[in-house]
Formats: sequence, structure tokens, C-alpha cells
Amino acid sequence: MGERVYAIGNAEGEGLSVTEGIVSVDSEYISLDIDGDNAYESYRSIRFDAAIYHGNSGGGLYNAKGELIGITNAGTEVNENMCYAIPVSIVRGTVENILYHANDGDESTDGVLKITLGVTVSGENARYVLDQTTGLGKIVEDITVQSVTAGSLAESMGLGEGDVLTAAVINGTSFELDRTFDLGDLILTLRPGDTLSLTVTRAGESVTTSALTLEAGQFAQAE
Repeated sequence: MGERVYAIGNAEGEGLSVTEGIVSVDSEYISLDIDGDNAYESYRSIRFDAAIYHGNSGGGLYNAKGELIGITNAGTEVNENMCYAIPVSIVRGTVENILYHANDGDESTDGVLKITLGVTVSGENARYVLDQTTGLGKIVEDITVQSVTAGSLAESMGLGEGDVLTAAVINGTSFELDRTFDLGDLILTLRPGDTLSLTVTRAGESVTTSALTLEAGQFAQAE
């Protein structure tokens, strides 16, 4: 939040345009009727105040270092400075997932395929943490397990109600989990044959669940 951003696109079809603003919400869910059939769906988005217009959609949202942080995809007719972009973590995970399954030699797999863990979590005790070295901060929250579905992958890993997720370990590499959506973003990157375990805080102690080797049959078409 507060980071300066630049939206680059083809506003109103008039050619290259650049607008400047700041991030006001780093992650929130908005409802959009993408196909115009009144079937609204929820999308996780970055909210920023750099004005975008028709033709900007699909363009890049960049930070002051020139790094791509999102793809602009929505705004309002009334409030031109209340605009949205899909976070790059979702974009990258989705594109790489589609490309993998399109080229895996199996004609029965296409689109986005991912596992379902079978766990419900909630974000609690949200707080802003400042990095004293960089001077930058971020929002973190406790990702608490509310329920585990019987017979699910989460149950087979040993995950339990009340566990607080702190990291996902994929093929031996640990990825920190700060927000509830972090786990969903990482799931997009999983492939058959990968190993997955979760590090949790349980009864005040750090515990790592048993590792699960993912099988092709555990992946299903994403909605």
C-alpha cells in the first residue's frame, strides 16, 4: 500500500498512454461480469488510483523500478481513479500452468489444472510489519485452519483444525505464507510429481506436516 505505480496501455484505442498513481489496497476481491451475461465472479485484485480507460485492460501495471506487478483489468465509469489490476503472482501462475498442461503430451489436459487441499482457512490478527532494512512494510496475518475435509489431501498430510499455516514446502524449498491467498497462488505452481508439505504453528510449536507426492489424478480443471 502506498507504492507508486504506473499503468501503461492503449487508452480508448488512441495509442500508448501512461498514468501514475499509488496502490490503495494491495489485495481485495471484486465482482465482475466479464462476459456480459450477468454471471458475476469474484477476482482478487490490486486497487490503485492511476486513471485507466477502455483499452487499458490487458496492459501492465508497473512499480517505480519498472517491474510488472499486475495486469490492469477493471475500473468504474464514475470513479476514474478507482481502478484494479490482477496481481502478477496470479498471472504468472495461471499462464505457466496453462502452458505446462498444453505441452505435457496428454491431450486430455488443458487449461488450468490444480489440486484441492480440502481445507478452510481464515485470516486473523492482520497487522502491518515494517522491514527495518529496506524501510518497506507489508501486511501479514495469521492463517488459521478452520476445518479439514474428511478424506482430503490436507487430512492425509496431518493438517488439523487450529493449526496456523506459516510456510509451504515444495520440492524441499520453503515459501513463506503471510496472507490467506498466498497458498492459493502457490497451488497454481504445483505439478504432478511435486512434493508438498506445510509448516504450521501448533500448540506454540513449529511443526511440518508429512510430505505428499502429488499424482496426476489429484489435479482437476479449475473453474
